[in-house]
Order: sequence, then C-alpha cells, then structure tokens
Amino acid sequence: MKRVAYPIIPVIVFLTMQALAGAVILLTDEEAEGFRNEQGITNSSFFLGSILVSGIATVGIIAMLKMIEWREVLNIQTIRWKTGWLAVIAALLGIYSLNIAAEMLALPDLMENTFINMASTPLGWLTIGIAGPIVEEFVFRESVLGYMLRHQVKPWTAIILSAFIFGIIHLNPAQIPFAIGIGLVLGVIYYKTGNIVLTSTIHIVNNSAAVWQMYVMGTEMKEFSLIETMGGIIVSSTIMAASMTGCIWLLFYFWKNYKTKINYETIY
Repeated sequence: MKRVAYPIIPVIVFLTMQALAGAVILLTDEEAEGFRNEQGITNSSFFLGSILVSGIATVGIIAMLKMIEWREVLNIQTIRWKTGWLAVIAALLGIYSLNIAAEMLALPDLMENTFINMASTPLGWLTIGIAGPIVEEFVFRESVLGYMLRHQVKPWTAIILSAFIFGIIHLNPAQIPFAIGIGLVLGVIYYKTGNIVLTSTIHIVNNSAAVWQMYVMGTEMKEFSLIETMGGIIVSSTIMAASMTGCIWLLFYFWKNYKTKINYETIY
C-alpha cells in the first residue's frame, strides 16, 4: 500500500481552509458588528464569500497535490445512465430514511441556527446547496476515497473509512450519523462510476432541498418534526424501514449490474 497516510491530507486542508474562513471574520473587528444578528448568528455576504473562497482554495490545493484524477472526476460521458439512475433513486430513499433515523436519535444540532440564517440569502443557497456539496465531493469522494482506491486499498475498506471520515468531519452531533450513512451510499456510487458526477448531483439535491425547507419555514424549522408529520413513531418507523430496504436493494442491483470501465490500479 503506497503512501497510506496521504488520504488524511485533503481532510487537513479542508479543515484548515474552513478554520481560516472563520478566522477572517473574527479578526476583522471593525466589520464584526455587521456579521451577527440579534441572536449572534453570523449573517453577511463577507462571511459566505469567505466560505466559498475557502472551498475553491481547498480544491485548488488538493489538485496541486495531484490527488484529483481530472481525466475522470467530472467525465459525464462515462456514466451509464441506464443503470446509474437507479443509484440516484437508491440514494434518495436512503436520505429519506436517514432523516427519520436522525430525528429519532434526537442528537443536538449545533449548526441549526447558522444554517437557517444562511438559507435566507441567495448566496447562502449557493454556499450550502451547490458549492458546499461539490467541494465535499472533491475532497471526500475523489481525494480521500479515490486516492485510497487508486493505491490498492480494498474497496469496502476504503468506502467505510471515507464514510466515517466524512461523518466525523462535520463535528455536529445531529449531522454525524446521517453523514456517515450517506457517505456509504455515495462511496458505493463513486466506486462504480469512478467520478463525482452522480454523487455531486445527489449531494446537491439533498442540500438544496434542506435549504429550501429552511428558507420557507425559517425559525419554525426548529419545531418541525418529520415523524409527527408522517403520523407518529409507528408509521414513520415503517416508512423508514421500507425506504432503507429499497435503498439497499437498489444499491445491490446497481453494484451487480453497473458495468464500470474504471481500473483504479492503472489510472496513474
């Protein structure tokens, strides 16, 4: 196994750039008053712009480190849509069931106020709904998972490790279990397709739907319960089980029938 520690480098770069984006706000004392509303929640174009720039810088740095395979990473022509669309449906079923499961766990959401506030602006939509998912796919699927696959790490080992890294890196208890679950699904899809076209599409749909819900509901989002909306714990548990079963079945079918031409050992 070559350069086994390398997959952690994109994670360090990602965290460093995120930290620098936050530091820019904190160090700009003269502007700081305009960055927070009455609840102390950051809300400014400068703040959101800093996050966008940090994301672009992250991708640029890991590209310079040659941890992105540009020939394949965004190659839409290699996607076999006849089978690939099943992976999208599987992912959406998995996301739905994971949302129910996450609500049942009732873990504290340390970022809820910030996300609701960010969703109130077009730049916030761009940051959370589109740019964020694309950057994360470059980092956690292409540069972490992809690098391990290209350097002889066994597929399921690489998929599971990358999913746990993706979950833990969110640092928000309410997001961690969900991110690990969706990380597994996206990992399977990435492994079979060899690029981030489908995974980015799914990630954008998920985040954009969440942003739309927060935009429409505003602070009422804090009181929203998916379980109550569906009629209670019994009904929601049944739907969750059915959705997860459908997700697993479709992913298994996708795994068995998606004919990939990717040979990770010969890409480099």
